[in-house]
Amino acid sequence: MKFKLEQKPQYQRLSKRKFFEKFKLSLSDKNFFENHVNSFFDRLKTNVFPQNHKVLIDLKVISKQFSDQNGQSKVLFSNVNLKIKRGDVIALIGANGVGKSTLLDILISYLKPNSGEVVYNLSYKWSPTEKFGIAYQKNILLSSLTVWDYIVFTHRLYKSFTTIDDLIIFCYAFGIEQILKMRVHKLSGGQQQRLNAMLSLFHDPEIVLFDELCNNLDLVIKKKIITFIKRYFQIKNITAIIISHDVYEIKEVANRIVAIQNQKIANDFTLVQLKRRAGGVDRLIAESI
Repeated sequence: MKFKLEQKPQYQRLSKRKFFEKFKLSLSDKNFFENHVNSFFDRLKTNVFPQNHKVLIDLKVISKQFSDQNGQSKVLFSNVNLKIKRGDVIALIGANGVGKSTLLDILISYLKPNSGEVVYNLSYKWSPTEKFGIAYQKNILLSSLTVWDYIVFTHRLYKSFTTIDDLIIFCYAFGIEQILKMRVHKLSGGQQQRLNAMLSLFHDPEIVLFDELCNNLDLVIKKKIITFIKRYFQIKNITAIIISHDVYEIKEVANRIVAIQNQKIANDFTLVQLKRRAGGVDRLIAESI
C-alpha cells in the first residue's frame, strides 16, 4: 500500500486507526518529510491571509506596574506604543525581567495594562484571541494525557481543519513523530515546547506568538523547525511576535526587531534597516540584553 495524500482538505475528526495506519506507512519511507513537505506547502497556498500591510493591533501608551514583596510599586514599562502590521514577524528582545512576556499577555488580553489601550483591527466572533496561536515557554499542558490524546483534544477544541495528512507533516516538522505515545508529563522541556508550538498552528491563526521557541532545542531540530516555520509564515503571510535571545532564530524568521530597555521601547528596526547599521542584529541584541 502506497502513502497517498488527500487532494482536497476537509474537516474530519481525527481517527486513531486511520492516523496510525498512514503514520506507519510514512515510517517506511526514510525521506518521507522531504518527499511530502512541498505538497503540504502547496496546499497552504490555497488559504492565505491578504498581502496587505494594514495595522492589525495598535498598542497605545501602554503602562504596567506591579507591587514587589515589600508592597512598593515597580514600573515595568510605561508609555509603550507599538503598531503591529500584517506580515510583520517581530522579534521582541530585551534583558530578562523587562516585561516582554507581560507585554504579550497584555496584547492578548490575559493581563490589563494600568493605562493605555490595545486596539484590534481583526474580524472575530467572540474575542480577538480567536485569531491568535500561542506557544509560551511555560507550558500549561494536560500532563496525564498521551501526546496523541493531547493532539486530539486540541484538534477538537478548535474544531481544526488540520487533516490527518497535514498532521503527519506537522509531527515530522516539529520532531513529534517519535513521542506520540508518551505521556505529556514525561516529556522534556524541549519536547513540550515543540509540541506546544505545533499545536499553536492547528486552528489556522492569523497572528502567532512564540516565547523562546528555540530554548532547550539542539541545533539539528532547531534548524529544521525554523526552516519550516519561516516558510510557513511566508506562504501564509502570518503576522507573528517571537520573544527570543537566539540570534539564528531572529535572523532567519524575523523581519522586524523591537527592543525593550529602560521601561520603554528603545529600538524598533526592520531587518533591512539593521543590515545597514554597523554590527546589525548581533550588536542590537548584545546592547539590549
